[in-house]
Amino acid sequence: MRLKTVVVGGEHLTPQQEKLRKLFMYVVSGGVTTAVNWVCYIAFDKLVHADMTFSAFGTDLSVKFIINQVICWIVSVIVAYFLNRITVFRSKGSVISELFKFAGARVISFVVLELGLYSLMIWGCSLITKVPVSTPVFMIGTFAFTYEYLVKLINSIFIIIANYVMSKLMVFKSSDMVDYTKKDETAETESEELPAKAEEEGAENA
Repeated sequence: MRLKTVVVGGEHLTPQQEKLRKLFMYVVSGGVTTAVNWVCYIAFDKLVHADMTFSAFGTDLSVKFIINQVICWIVSVIVAYFLNRITVFRSKGSVISELFKFAGARVISFVVLELGLYSLMIWGCSLITKVPVSTPVFMIGTFAFTYEYLVKLINSIFIIIANYVMSKLMVFKSSDMVDYTKKDETAETESEELPAKAEEEGAENA
């Protein structure tokens, strides 16, 4: 199977193969998007040292953390949209309309999961481990993989699943998707109808 077929599909794929291809490409797209998010997150975390906190709802929030999450989110949304549009859903719909809906769906996951659930998991991690989330879990050379990064990794799994469901339900319309299997079914139906029409025409001429 050619790389292009794996990435964008093809007419010779069976419905089952197409489902597997879409699942595989969504995992790949999710992995690429997650990697982009991580690169942005770690780069910002390592390059920006200044921070300040403010209280909201009885909790101290880090300004650096919030800005970091927002920047990573914007970059990730743009990358994820085009990867999903081209490789997974193969949409031919309006880019502007889809991008707004895609961003809207991602706002939901950002607020609920990347800010809400992530903050809750960070709090739970501190409560369970009794150590700061900046404490290293293990070292990779001079790079410290902290509890904070571990929580973000686990949180990313929930985000990937939730984003796929919302993309399918809220963003990409079935009518805008290129579906080779439907073309095959239409061709088969037409080929079956041709002999019947020929017989009818023959009977009329007789």
